[in-house]
Amino acid sequence: MNDTLPDVAVIDMDVRSPEQRRRGDRIDCYALDRTDLSRYALLVVSGTVDQEHLARHRGVIRTFLDGGGVLLFSGQLHRDWVPGASSFVPLAHPSLAAYRVAWLAEHPIFAGIEPDDLTFRRGVAGFFARGHHPVPEGAEVLVRLGGGEPATYVDRVSTRGTILVHASGDLLGYDGDGTTASRLSGQLLDWARAEAAARRAALRSGDPEPSSSVPEPEPLRTPPAQGRGLAAVHGGSAPHLRALTTPKYARHLTGGLHYLPDLADDDLTGLDGLIIPERLHRDRLQAAGARVRDLLDAGGTVVSFAGGEPTPEFLPSIQWEHRPTNFWWWLEPGADLGLRTPDPEHRLFDHLTIRDCTWHYHGVLTPPDGAEVLITLPTGEALLYVDRVSTAGTLVVSTLDPMSHYGSHFMPATERFLDGFMPWIAEAVAQNTTAGAR
Repeated sequence: MNDTLPDVAVIDMDVRSPEQRRRGDRIDCYALDRTDLSRYALLVVSGTVDQEHLARHRGVIRTFLDGGGVLLFSGQLHRDWVPGASSFVPLAHPSLAAYRVAWLAEHPIFAGIEPDDLTFRRGVAGFFARGHHPVPEGAEVLVRLGGGEPATYVDRVSTRGTILVHASGDLLGYDGDGTTASRLSGQLLDWARAEAAARRAALRSGDPEPSSSVPEPEPLRTPPAQGRGLAAVHGGSAPHLRALTTPKYARHLTGGLHYLPDLADDDLTGLDGLIIPERLHRDRLQAAGARVRDLLDAGGTVVSFAGGEPTPEFLPSIQWEHRPTNFWWWLEPGADLGLRTPDPEHRLFDHLTIRDCTWHYHGVLTPPDGAEVLITLPTGEALLYVDRVSTAGTLVVSTLDPMSHYGSHFMPATERFLDGFMPWIAEAVAQNTTAGAR
C-alpha cells in the first residue's frame, strides 16, 4: 500500500518511532489549527492523538467535515471533538465471545471480508475492538461484536461530511494481513474517496445542511498539579489518561498530572518525582527537557518509559538502540521472551515478578556504570534500570510500554506490572525524599 497518498491526511503525535507508519500526508497534531485540510478527501486520526488539543480546536475538524470531507477515527474517544459522538464504553466482560465480530453490514468497506478474519490475528482475538461508542441517532452501524455492541459506525447526519468511528483497532492496519481482512485498507480508502466526492458534489448542488454550531469543550478533568509528591505527564490521549486516572494508580500520584504542552512552563523542582509515559509528542517533550533535568539536579526522581520511540535525548547517560518488536513470540512452542533479573532481591521484586514484566519490549539500553540493572535479556542488554550516579537525583528508564497497553484496555500483563510498579515507585520516591530531606 502506498504510504504517500496525496488526498489522505494523517494527524499524528510524532513520537519518532522507527516502527511508526504513515499512510498519507503527516499533519502534526499541534499544527492542526494552522493547516488547510480542504484538499484532502480523508482525515485519519489515531487513538494515540492528544484529544484535549483536538477538543480545543474542534472547529477545524468541523470545518473540514462541513466541507464534505470524511473523518476516520480509530481509537477510544474521551473528549468531545467528534461531532455527534460519545465517549468510549469498554467491554464489561472481555472474552473470546465478547471480542468476536458477530455481524458485518453489506457495505463497500467490508465487502468480501470474513468476520473471523477481523476477529483473529494469528488466532488471537481482541485486536479489532474492545468496546464501543454509543451511536448517534440516524447513523449506520457497520460492525457488531458478540454482545451486540456497535464497534464501527458511519455518521452522515451530524455534519455535512461523513464520520467513520471505530472502537479501538486501526482499520488501516490490515494490509498485508494475508486473509480476507487485507482488503480492508484499500476498500476503505476507495470508499472514502467516493464518499467525499459525493458529499462535495451534493454541497455544490445546494443540498440542505445541518446546524454547524460547535459547543465549547468541557474543561480537562484530571488531577491538578500539586507541586509536591509523585506526579506524571500526560499527552491528552485516552491511553495515558486511563492509565493515570485509574484510582488504584492515581492514588500514588499525589503530585497530580502535568499536561505535556504546558510542561515546558512548569516548575518541576518542587516535585518529588515525575513519571514520563511512552509515546509522547517528541518536540513538546524535548521543549520541557530543561525542566525535567532541573528536577533531577534538585534530587528528584524521573521515570521514563519508551514504546518504540527512543528514550528522550535530554536524559543523562542514555544509550538506547532500536530492536524490531516481536509481538508474537509467545505463540512459539516452549516460548520464552528471555527476561531475567540480575538483582532478584531488589525491592521492586517485592511488588512484582519477571512474569509481570513480560509482554514484549521496544529497544534495549546500555546502562551507565554503577546503575542498578533490574531487567535484562539473555544477552545482558537492559530493559529497565535505576541510575543514581549520573545526577543528584534518581532516573528509572525502561523500554517496556505498560501505560499505553493498559490504557488501551489490552494486554493483562501490563496491569499486573502497574499493580506492582506504581506502589514501588511511590515508596521509592518517598524514601528518596526522606533521605535527601527535600
